[in-house]
Amino acid sequence: YDFGTFPSGASTDKTFTVTNSGGTNATAVTGGGLASPFSYKGGSYPGTGGTCAATVNSGASCTVVVTYAPVSIAAHSSSIDINYNNGLNAVSAVRAVAGTGVSPASLAISDGTTFDFGLQPIGKTVDKTFTVTNSGGFGASGLAGSGLAAPFTFKGGSFPGTGGSCAATLAASATCTFVVSYNVGAAVASTDTIDLSYNDGVNAQISSRDIMGTGVTAALLAISDGPGYDFGPVATGDVAEYALTVTNTGTFTATAMRGSGLAAPFTFKGGTYPGTGGTCGGALAGGGSCTVVVRFAPVSTGTQSATMNLSYNNGVSVQSSSRALQGI
Repeated sequence: YDFGTFPSGASTDKTFTVTNSGGTNATAVTGGGLASPFSYKGGSYPGTGGTCAATVNSGASCTVVVTYAPVSIAAHSSSIDINYNNGLNAVSAVRAVAGTGVSPASLAISDGTTFDFGLQPIGKTVDKTFTVTNSGGFGASGLAGSGLAAPFTFKGGSFPGTGGSCAATLAASATCTFVVSYNVGAAVASTDTIDLSYNDGVNAQISSRDIMGTGVTAALLAISDGPGYDFGPVATGDVAEYALTVTNTGTFTATAMRGSGLAAPFTFKGGTYPGTGGTCGGALAGGGSCTVVVRFAPVSTGTQSATMNLSYNNGVSVQSSSRALQGI
């Protein structure tokens, strides 16, 4: 009989049935043969809860209870020896037993010692998938996640989070995932601790991972010379140029910046954003500034106007800033 794989430090019991199939009562019945980590439950034959006595009548049955309590990580074997007199001789009935001691479950959460969501704009939700690894030799049971409070949550509201794969158990050497959301609601630094409780096969355990994140104001691009820049009078056939300054008054970096909206006689210098000599690119850090060079090249008389549009992602959504232009 194989007790199977069991964690070191724990114990499990098995009840064996002894049957006298002969026509004579068995007498002087005793139990022996077991060596650590096997024993009769409670320390002596027939084991706590066992019913076998010194005599087993013909055709009758009784029970013995054996405990397997590994204290080392190894394969173990022994035998149950039921010694008795069959009416003629002293004989024995033997049952081989085996079991394998392994290390208890040990769960580790990835991204230690503290995972930082970094600087994130107010109004944004950022998700992080953590991996849980069982480095022990025994399966973990009773897995449950807790410990999170706003602005952190398990995605969707409960463990393991939407898209997470962790269940109530995790086999030895296996992995699973859970998903945590950082719902940025204020320009403050926030900290929390993910607690993953489980039973390692011997005792209740908790594995933890500290997390943090800092809320900042979203990117906000302002263009100089509001409410509009006036090139003033420019002779037809001549060209006037001007460098508009773009400032990110937010804390988060603006991305995906792109200029548009100009039509002749207004253009970006050289034909494309940000204009020849302009310093603006696809991104602008919080508090930073750059320039866009626009030109006015009239071919007819009269007042003419256009609007330069600057689209960008503020970290939460696509936004746009604009500046009216005119010339005579």
